[in-house]
Amino acid sequence: MHDAFDGASAHAIWESSPDAMLLVQHDGVICKANREAARLFGYPDGLEGVPVEELVPNDRAGDHARLRRGFHQRPARRVMGVGARLDARRRDGTTFPAHIALSPLGDDRVIAAVRDLSETVAVESRLIESARRRMLAEDHERIARDMHDTVIQELFAVGMGLQATVPGITEAAQAARIEQAVGALDDVIASIRALIFDIRTDDDDREDLRVRIVEIATSLIPSLGFEPSVSIGGPIEAIPSEFHDDILAVARESLTNVARHAEATAAAIEVATTDGRVTVRVVDDGIGMPGEPVRQSGHVNLADRARARQGSFAIRAHPDGGTTLEWTAPLTDPHPPDG
Repeated sequence: MHDAFDGASAHAIWESSPDAMLLVQHDGVICKANREAARLFGYPDGLEGVPVEELVPNDRAGDHARLRRGFHQRPARRVMGVGARLDARRRDGTTFPAHIALSPLGDDRVIAAVRDLSETVAVESRLIESARRRMLAEDHERIARDMHDTVIQELFAVGMGLQATVPGITEAAQAARIEQAVGALDDVIASIRALIFDIRTDDDDREDLRVRIVEIATSLIPSLGFEPSVSIGGPIEAIPSEFHDDILAVARESLTNVARHAEATAAAIEVATTDGRVTVRVVDDGIGMPGEPVRQSGHVNLADRARARQGSFAIRAHPDGGTTLEWTAPLTDPHPPDG
């Protein structure tokens, strides 16, 4: 038994790889590629002699060349799946999502393994849409419970009270009116029941604020590595439209920061309206804040948005780890017109 592969075996392994394999020189020119690379990138005659920047989207080719030169100055092994998901370009100009592993050989050449993530992204998209629909259904169920505990019970009480007055009334016309009112209340109750239990997530509700909050949360599932919980309380439909961009910016920025920096395994976002104020709160169980807080442009932007609304913005660390971000503002116009 031999301890090492011979040339024929190495070539067979190279050609049988399910990933596209490229051997790239220090000047960025591909000197060897396997059959899968030729197929994936759409070069039936092979990729030998093709500059690697030809496989990068046009708007990123310049940056890639700069990064490639920096990599050759400080070569380091990069395993598959580490770092941001990248885009690669086929010969016909179409692009596809990819993970790329890099293995420096020590002679100014680099082996690049490229994995097509198109199917993975398609599956993620279906899972994200499923999570979005489930979150909205859960939110509608919460609304149904709240309405059942308040509005419907109150309507039942009114109806029962009206019915109790009927036997003691001698005037037929008054009794008829009360019976009519009871019937109308029954119809209202039936309509409300149908409304709150008709849990729909049709495309025509995409502009609804609660839908957009859920979409932000679900879109970040791949980056977070888990599904964040979403809680929406109070009459969110009554929030003026001019506040929507602020609320969505807080949701997006805060969850993005959790994905990038927190190393969390769980996070929750809560949007609530109480006592004429809207509050967005994001809690995670990550590593908490550094000893010396880092000034992040995203946080500065959120603080500026709160200040413009005469509100407040704060981030605090939990004693046992994790962080809470809270943005709140009064639901009034901070700059009312002169009257």
